[in-house]
Amino acid sequence: MKDCLRQTLPELAAYRRELIAAGAPSPLPLVPFQPAGLLARLPPPPTGRTGWPWTVETPPFAPTAENWPRITIVTPSFKQAEFLEETIRSVLLQNYPRLEFIVIDGGSPDASPAVIEKYRPWLSYARIASDRGQSHAINLGFSLAADTGMRGWLNSDDLYLPGALRKIGDAVRSPRHATLVTGDYLVREAGAGPDRTADRVGSVFAWEIYAGGLHLPSHATFWAAAIHQPVDESLHFIMDADLFKRLARDGARLAFLPEPLAVYRFHPGSKTATILPVAQQETAAWVAKAPRRVQWLWRAHLGLRLLRRLRARVLP
Repeated sequence: MKDCLRQTLPELAAYRRELIAAGAPSPLPLVPFQPAGLLARLPPPPTGRTGWPWTVETPPFAPTAENWPRITIVTPSFKQAEFLEETIRSVLLQNYPRLEFIVIDGGSPDASPAVIEKYRPWLSYARIASDRGQSHAINLGFSLAADTGMRGWLNSDDLYLPGALRKIGDAVRSPRHATLVTGDYLVREAGAGPDRTADRVGSVFAWEIYAGGLHLPSHATFWAAAIHQPVDESLHFIMDADLFKRLARDGARLAFLPEPLAVYRFHPGSKTATILPVAQQETAAWVAKAPRRVQWLWRAHLGLRLLRRLRARVLP
C-alpha cells in the first residue's frame, strides 16, 4: 500500500543547515507571550479595519505556559500583500503561550516584505528571498521548527479564527493523544455575503484519507512534530493532500473538532481560481500510481459517506 506514495522527498536537515549558516537563529525564539495579550503591543490596524483580528484578540488563557504543547505555524508567502497582514495578526492574536511562527516569503514584488518587516519583532523567524515555490517555502519553514509539539501551515491569504490554537492545544492534551487533528472551516468569498461553513470532514477512518476519497483542509489541520514528513516539492496544488495521505498511511491518530478553526479565502488570485487544472493533473497522476485496492477503498469511502449522510438525516 505504500507504493503509490513512494517518492523522493527533500532532506530538511540540509535546509536547516543552510538557513542557520545564513543567520537563522537556532533554536528559534517563541512568539513573545504577554499575560495581558498582544493587541496593544502590535502595530495599529489600517484605518477602518475593526473586529477580528484587527481590534479583537483571543483572551490570554495560560498562566503556566509549560502545560501547553508547543505549536509551530509556517506561513508561505508570495504576492498576497492584500491579505498577509490579516493572516499574521490572526496567528499572533491567538495569544497562544508556546507559539513558533515562521513566515517564508519568496521575494514578493508587492508590499508583502514591508508587512513582514512591520511584524518581524513578533515573529520567531522571517525570510524574504527567492525560493522554488510554495512547497519549498513550507519545507524551509519546517526545517527550523522545534521537534516537539504540533505543526500547521497557514497560507498567506487565509486566517485562523479566535481561539483556534487553544482548541488544538486542548485536543492534544486530551487522553486520546491525537497526532493529526482537523476541524471545520469557513469560506470567505468577496461579494458573496457572509462567510459560509464548508462541507464537514467529520470523524473518519485513516484509510479514508489515504485512499484519496477525503481531503483535509490544510488551514484547519495540525499534526505532531513526531510524525512530520517533508512536503513533496514536485507538487504545486495537492501537496497538502499528499502529506496528509502519507501521515494517515503511516499510523497518525486522528481527531476531529466539530467547530470552525479557520477561514479559507476564495478570490481571483487564489490557486483554486487560477491553477485548478494543475490540481486535476496532479490528482490524476496520483490515482494512476495507486494500487488497485486503493480504488476499492475509494468505493468503500463513498459508501460510508452515503451512510453517514443518511444517518445524519434520521437521527436528531
